[in-house]
Order: sequence, then structure tokens, then C-alpha cells
Amino acid sequence: MSALVWQGVATMTPERYAVLASLVGPWLEEYRDSPIWIGEDSGNERRAIYIPVNGEGVACYCGRTRPERALCGGAASVRIRQHMTESRSKREEWSAYWVLPLRADTPAVVVSELERTVAARLGVPLVNRRWRRH
Repeated sequence: MSALVWQGVATMTPERYAVLASLVGPWLEEYRDSPIWIGEDSGNERRAIYIPVNGEGVACYCGRTRPERALCGGAASVRIRQHMTESRSKREEWSAYWVLPLRADTPAVVVSELERTVAARLGVPLVNRRWRRH
């Protein structure tokens, strides 16, 4: 196992999810206040903010999905699978993820703004490649 490279400062809980959902506001498509285990499908959302967590539930990262083509399964779970394929440290650190599903008509610029807002609230970087060993 590689050494822990990044650990956020915020533990995800249903209460913290409620705060993040309020920040997303009218763009939230569905309220989902529980984690999804890595490997499980996230549903059928097309656009989303996703928050992977470690075994203790601490947020490790914040990402977004905004695919231009239809996907098989939820966009968040597709993106999580891509991360798992690309990085050993993520496979070792991430155990579950939370999803803020966004309405399909959420503009790409708004998705990016929401990603930055959620990441800032959680104290996690948007891009953390420089801290990770693959």
C-alpha cells in the first residue's frame, strides 16, 4: 500500500451533504444523503458533483461530470471508474463516494462553478495530481 498522499479536512455526513445540497440550490436534481460504495452504480444522473471519501468518511477529492454524450449508468459512477483505472493511490484510498446529482440542463459553466464551491467548502483541491504518486 502506498503512503497516504491526501486526506481532506471534512468528514462527509448526511448533515454536511444537506449543506452542500443547499449550495447547489435549484440545480439539484435529486437529494441523496448517503454514500455509495466504490464499484456501485450511482443512478442515472447525467451531470453531477461527486465526492470520494476514504474509509473514515473524510472527503479526498471533489469532481464533476458534464458529459456531452449519453452514458450507460450514472455519470458519477462512470467517472469514479475512470479514476480507479488511472490511479493506484485512489484505488487504495477511496472507499465510497457521495453524489450531488444535477439537472440535465445545468449549464457546463454552472457545473464548474458548483464544483469549485463544493471543493472550497470541503477543503479539498480540484486538481491534486502533483501530490499523488501513481
